[in-house]
Amino acid sequence: MLTLLLLLGCHPPGVVVAEAREVGSLEQSPLIAGRDGGYSGLVFDRDVWLYGDTVLSMANEDGSTWCNNSASWTTDLDASDGLADFEDWAGDRGIPVELLPRTEEEAAFNAAHEGDDCEQEPCGARWALWPGAIVPADGQALIFYFLIYAEPGAWNFEGRGAGIATWAGLDTAPVRPEVSPDAEHPTLLFHEGEPGFGSAALVVGEDLFSFACEGDFTKPCRLGRVPVAEALDRAAWTFWDGAGFSPDIGEAEALFDAHTMLSVHYLAAFDLYLALYNGPMDDRVYLRTAPDLTGPWSDPEAVFMAEPSWDGGSAYGAMAHPELDRDDGATVYLTYFRSPADWTGEIRLVELSLHAR
Repeated sequence: MLTLLLLLGCHPPGVVVAEAREVGSLEQSPLIAGRDGGYSGLVFDRDVWLYGDTVLSMANEDGSTWCNNSASWTTDLDASDGLADFEDWAGDRGIPVELLPRTEEEAAFNAAHEGDDCEQEPCGARWALWPGAIVPADGQALIFYFLIYAEPGAWNFEGRGAGIATWAGLDTAPVRPEVSPDAEHPTLLFHEGEPGFGSAALVVGEDLFSFACEGDFTKPCRLGRVPVAEALDRAAWTFWDGAGFSPDIGEAEALFDAHTMLSVHYLAAFDLYLALYNGPMDDRVYLRTAPDLTGPWSDPEAVFMAEPSWDGGSAYGAMAHPELDRDDGATVYLTYFRSPADWTGEIRLVELSLHAR
């Protein structure tokens, strides 16, 4: 049962949550024991969902029960009674496989470090790809992703940059274009030490906007903008510096604190932008609103308490799914991830009824 948290002490946003109703777990194949993430977008006449780490109940054609990313889609856009009839991105045997491809160099590195008796130390070192936001663009999809370097051990991973993959259709794999030929990782638009855009993204008119929300105990969110048609041209990107958009990424100024995974979208019913996210290491889900993507953004308001994971770990990955909105955003649907048991996971679907404050 969700606990509605209407906190009166914070700066009032432009909307208030009148009711938070838990709809249930997002449908997933019995071949999947758990998966997190859950970015989504309306592309290819489907509601396409992207997931991060995915645990399978049997080995796929790659011989693995672990995928660093996966995907599914449905034509069901009525979330009031849950979402059904999902199809998975799968191999010839019908078992889910990774959607985002590794480069030849990344695949060779992983092969050389695989297993306890690996060819190269440290054994278990690997490159992984975690998907971020997905947006439609001229008949195709643009998928933000994060390149992760990991070694064995709890929390022993780090981001090495972010890029954008292009996806032409459900019958073909996405492509990671080489956009920085002279860089160590030529497929990345944003490199190690720079903000990793893709935490949230949306198209407004002819422009693509994306947020980068990174940090340790706080996650300051910076905003980038680029013409959709030039999304893969790093030189075309500009970044909000507090007064305008600058070509210097070093001048990017934080607009608000949130979480690495979040959603930002426009609510026509209130003429406001809405941001939704979990607090870091926090089961509460927060909202902020603003009249423009550049702000001013309201103070955070905790709107409900998500169900925690089985071991006391925090829920995470809360985000809205604009394609499911009803009544121009007066009703919003969001998801978050929790683990109900060891090595399992579920993505929970929640309906929010919003009113103007």
